Amino acid sequence: MESRFSIGDIAKIHNVSVQTLRHYDKIGLLTPSYINKETGYRYYSSKDFVIIDLIKQCKSMGLSLDEIKEIIHNYTSLESILDIMKKQKDIIDKKISELNTIKNNISFLEKRINDSLEEGIDIILVKEYPKREFIKYNNTNRFTVEFEINLSKALADAERKYNNFNKELAFVTSFEDLEKADKTIYKAMMLSFTDMLNVNDKEKYIIPEGKYITINFDDDYKDTRKYYTRVMNYIRENNLKVKGDFYEIYAMTRVGNDGKEKSLGKLQIAVD
Repeated sequence: MESRFSIGDIAKIHNVSVQTLRHYDKIGLLTPSYINKETGYRYYSSKDFVIIDLIKQCKSMGLSLDEIKEIIHNYTSLESILDIMKKQKDIIDKKISELNTIKNNISFLEKRINDSLEEGIDIILVKEYPKREFIKYNNTNRFTVEFEINLSKALADAERKYNNFNKELAFVTSFEDLEKADKTIYKAMMLSFTDMLNVNDKEKYIIPEGKYITINFDDDYKDTRKYYTRVMNYIRENNLKVKGDFYEIYAMTRVGNDGKEKSLGKLQIAVD
């Protein structure tokens, strides 16, 4: 007589919960080989061991229970199994790509935060920077509802177009207007992404490599004027000759428990 195993025995032998085995029975994935009509007790045979092992193997590959059910019911068709496995590999490859994108985004932001902390917050320094590429947008009327709407549209458009979420937001600010008229005039808005792919030259804005006066800040983005004043004073006190305009660059914005916004950013201008 063939050996019979209770649901509890099978659970212990195969390290599977009783609830899981009952669910498999309910959906028709694994039905007990024998049911006692008088007691209603369900028993499995040693032949069911093979099916349980196959289920566990398929689950380890990330297959759904429906896909496993198809494999079990079509176990004689190797072509069917190969087709399911190919589809599963494609799904896994897509997930790996998505996870790599998430990892790159984390590394991107992690580097920006580390760089700011290493350079120092609220400290003026002069440092060499490499060439940086941005996507330019004509959205310069800051601190208005219209600007916020256009910014959101630009971010959404860029995410769709370049398939990238992590970015830096930057502004070009006129040095001449600040020096001569004490006015903060924004000339351009820009975005920089972890991967700058398929950006045509008309959309591209390049911040050239060189030496930059820099101050990192972690503050309300609406209160950056004081940093312009500090940098302008530093330029005058040290008789420095600047090249071009200011760059106001943001790595991230967050909201505290008190509801106040804080942005990690830096203000820069090139010098000889």
